[in-house]
Amino acid sequence: MSQDKPLINALNNLGLQDEDIAKGITDYGYPSDRSMPQSFGTLAKIIIGQQISRHVATSLWAKLTGANLTSAKALVTAAPDMLKAHGVSQRKAEYLIGLARAIETGALDLGQLPHLSGQEVQDRLTALRGIGAWTADNYRLFALGDMDAWPGNDIALQEAMRRLKRLNSRPDMAQMEILAAHWSPYRGAGALFLWHLYAIEVRHATPSAI
Repeated sequence: MSQDKPLINALNNLGLQDEDIAKGITDYGYPSDRSMPQSFGTLAKIIIGQQISRHVATSLWAKLTGANLTSAKALVTAAPDMLKAHGVSQRKAEYLIGLARAIETGALDLGQLPHLSGQEVQDRLTALRGIGAWTADNYRLFALGDMDAWPGNDIALQEAMRRLKRLNSRPDMAQMEILAAHWSPYRGAGALFLWHLYAIEVRHATPSAI
């Protein structure tokens, strides 16, 4: 699998700040490149993936793709029932249609986001219905390559942090903020490594080559 040089550099710097990360890289290698396009489709996929497994989210997106319901132009005139017919919940259907309308009317310009600070991106995205901190952080991380985005309320990240830090219980969001405070400005890189660790230790994926 391909690897992302900015991510590798960020993780190497993070490893200098946290010996557990450094040891984890030695044991498991670097995460593969998971970057995604800066697009409506990427943000829509992240919204669909809220609070469901990646497998289910991928299946839903495939159904929408087959029905040609994955572009802002297609969704801006769609009714929620059209998406519900393919397994999308009422609420997420409304979120996706609202996002499509924001983009088509110019209320949200995705092309501007790479030129803004992380907090400005966060503020613009979370101003839209259905986009909370987790969704915004994931878009910043996977689409914009923001190596300090921190979706610390992700359950897989919390479990991976428990394992990385050898904690007795899974940390909550507040504890995740404390545990990752000294990781800044590489918290996003840390998140990608934690997902990598989770895939290996929980899902038994094969470690990446170093």
